[in-house]
Amino acid sequence: MQHKENNRGQADTNMYQITRCRNCHRAIIDLDRMESVFKEFFEQTDFTNKQLARLGSTRAMPHHIFRVAIAGCPNSCSQPQIKDFALQGQAVPVVGEGCTDCGRCVAACPDQAISLAEQGPHIDRSLCLNCGKCAQSCPTGAIATGNIGYRVLRGGKLGRRPQLAQEVCSLTDEQGVLQWLQQTIDLLHREGQPGERLGTLLARIEKNDEKHST
Repeated sequence: MQHKENNRGQADTNMYQITRCRNCHRAIIDLDRMESVFKEFFEQTDFTNKQLARLGSTRAMPHHIFRVAIAGCPNSCSQPQIKDFALQGQAVPVVGEGCTDCGRCVAACPDQAISLAEQGPHIDRSLCLNCGKCAQSCPTGAIATGNIGYRVLRGGKLGRRPQLAQEVCSLTDEQGVLQWLQQTIDLLHREGQPGERLGTLLARIEKNDEKHST
């Protein structure tokens, strides 16, 4: 993949790629908004030229591209689990009063995270993925949507040694997303070896930390 420079000394091909879900009825977050936010971040921080400088060349392979995913809901159609940095829309359900024991929330939950008790719905938070379906199905508002935000993942990759992205933040807002992204890019450019994927870097750091703790 050849990256030529224009007359301003900038690369013509971006060194980042944003993959996003389509705007379906399951989307919890504003996908258009977050795509725009990411593009603005990468352009304002001159990420492409900094990434090429880290590689020490204007030639780059596809695995040198920093890959970002925006998933509208926990269905994760944009495959955030295998991207360098990713978001997953979150709608945290909250339980209130007014349950009529209709069972619609139980039937709507794809993860069997809800059961009905004498006091009303009980949500097993260890199973709940915050998709918002229970709140959408409740006719009385006994389950409602509380906080809406983003789950942040990073370090996923395919290739020679594939690994899944790991959660670094369970719920944050737009400002928090940008802080995590900036921290991640800073780490990559400060500690990463030329051509090293973020996931490989994170695994190397974790291995070194374990070695020093023993």
